[in-house]
Amino acid sequence: MIERQILRVVYSPFKAFEDIVKNPVARGPLIILALGVITAAIMGYVSSSKVHIQLESELGPYVPLVTTDFFGGRMLSVVIDAALRLSLVWFIYTGIMLLVIKMFSLRGGSWRVLFFVIGYTLMTTVVYTLISALLVSALPMVYLKYGVWNPTPEMEEAAYNERLIAYGPWFSSPIYKFAYYLSFVVEGWTGALAAIAIHALFGVTWRKAIAISVIASVVTFLTRIVLLSL
Repeated sequence: MIERQILRVVYSPFKAFEDIVKNPVARGPLIILALGVITAAIMGYVSSSKVHIQLESELGPYVPLVTTDFFGGRMLSVVIDAALRLSLVWFIYTGIMLLVIKMFSLRGGSWRVLFFVIGYTLMTTVVYTLISALLVSALPMVYLKYGVWNPTPEMEEAAYNERLIAYGPWFSSPIYKFAYYLSFVVEGWTGALAAIAIHALFGVTWRKAIAISVIASVVTFLTRIVLLSL
């Protein structure tokens, strides 16, 4: 079953990629992409549930963000952003991996097979997002004043500074710092899965598979930072 194959990418990647290479299909990566969007929505809900806002005026009471009319639009934005980001990362990673493979003059395989195989490495993002949601659920509540969460254009800079202060307990929390550094561990995990995939797909030595994965992963990481920061 494809669902079992997806799970094996997490707990038994060597065997999983041996099977994936033999029968690469679009359904697996597409399911993982859908899971990525779902987990991003979960993360969006959890993080929003930790926020209270002044809804009417500076003298009004604080209410949970998830109970307001703005929450639906925020969640829609989270879902769309997650779908676009995951898709972009998938395409960029595959494209750069293909260029590095050509640089190493590897033979065999095809860009279509590589595209599907690389799609399975997105599973690391799914796991990381779930862990992040669990960690965020343990962070303290955030209270945003009226005009801070919905500033006018002329007050945007001041509101931004106020938001930094409001989220200060998050940024200084060991939990938040752990989640931040965990993201780099996940990048390494993704690269390791890519190396396993390259080894299974092309039958190259582990040294060459790791070299290809490291180069492609670093270039993809830098490219992603540039593109997603625009």
